[in-house]
Amino acid sequence: MRSTATKKSRFAAVAAAAAIFALTLAGCSSSGGGSEKEKAEVGVRDNVIYLGASNTLSGAGAANCTPVTTGAKLYFEKVNAEGGVAGHNINIEVLDDAYEPARALANMRTFENEKLAVVGACGSATAAAVYKTLSTKGIPYLFPSNGVAEVVNPAQPGIFQIIPLYEDQAATLIRYGFNEDGPGSVFVVANPLGETETAIANAEKAAKDLGGSFTSSVVTALGTPDYTPVALQIKKAAPDYLVLSMGGSDVAKLVNVLIEQDAMPTKLILATTSGVTGAFLSSYNKAAADKVRMASAIRIPAAPDSECAQLLADTKFAVDPIAIRGCATGQAVVKAIEETKPLTRANLIKTIDGWKDKDISPGVAAPLTYSPTDHIGITQLFMVQPDGTEFKTVATCPYGETAADQGDCSPS
Repeated sequence: MRSTATKKSRFAAVAAAAAIFALTLAGCSSSGGGSEKEKAEVGVRDNVIYLGASNTLSGAGAANCTPVTTGAKLYFEKVNAEGGVAGHNINIEVLDDAYEPARALANMRTFENEKLAVVGACGSATAAAVYKTLSTKGIPYLFPSNGVAEVVNPAQPGIFQIIPLYEDQAATLIRYGFNEDGPGSVFVVANPLGETETAIANAEKAAKDLGGSFTSSVVTALGTPDYTPVALQIKKAAPDYLVLSMGGSDVAKLVNVLIEQDAMPTKLILATTSGVTGAFLSSYNKAAADKVRMASAIRIPAAPDSECAQLLADTKFAVDPIAIRGCATGQAVVKAIEETKPLTRANLIKTIDGWKDKDISPGVAAPLTYSPTDHIGITQLFMVQPDGTEFKTVATCPYGETAADQGDCSPS
């Protein structure tokens, strides 16, 4: 009897140890070492879809960037109030990176094992710091505000945006300006937001190819407190066109000093998408409005009957172009989630890679087209002009590698 009891005791001990070992393996698997299915379903649990965003909520770029995640969050709240998406509510956690690449990368590590995707970031320097980590780990990085070519050119798995590259915008802006007011001399001022030197080189090439000339260029820090020295350089050069690749607040500061110093260019100020912000609208000297044109990834104002216009109508972001773009980003994310079954990271990436002329935000954004070799998504730019405390769309221009062969911009 004693021998039989001993055997039973040993059998029980072995069984208990095996159970503990199995649980340990399961725990290791769920934390990142298991099957592709287990890994892919990170961020989808308990009828909630968990998303993350790293954004510039403090520092020099905060006024320009904060509304992009605000617009997306407002749209997600609307979707949740109406019953969610694919049977799930959306939860988005937004962490501040202060436009510091190291902090943005640390935020991504926080999201790695918790979020289905990272969405709606703002800032080229931070996007350039994190995209390789996200792409390598198979984490979708959806629609960041980025102008650095290496992030999407060549296309990186899982990295999708709806903002054109600054280096391409410079050429488009000059083509538009020369078609409007004839060839002339070009002066470029840029904050280090993306491929600054390439953008300047492309502007110089476009100016010369189109029968104009290139005068000079200046690179200034984002958040420069006093643009008087730059304005005096511009006054001395007396260019016909001033091309700006700068944050909205910086564009406003430079424009205001140009007026004070009687240093406005002869023809037009042409600015990239980074200038199309509420921060610009709230602080620029409106006497400059007739001479300012900017490239925009979205139509402004949003169509009155669009979801985003109605959602933002009773908020302080009603005419803020960054908040409107953030809302459109939220719409794109929701549409991708709706179309992805089963909802996994890998399948979400496949869904967006297959979009052809996808109308993600009627009345706001042009249809998006992606492929495994093209992750920018847009084929046109909207040219906008400040009009008091709002922007208005004045033309639509072709965008992309063949833009120069697609004809002139069309008046809106």
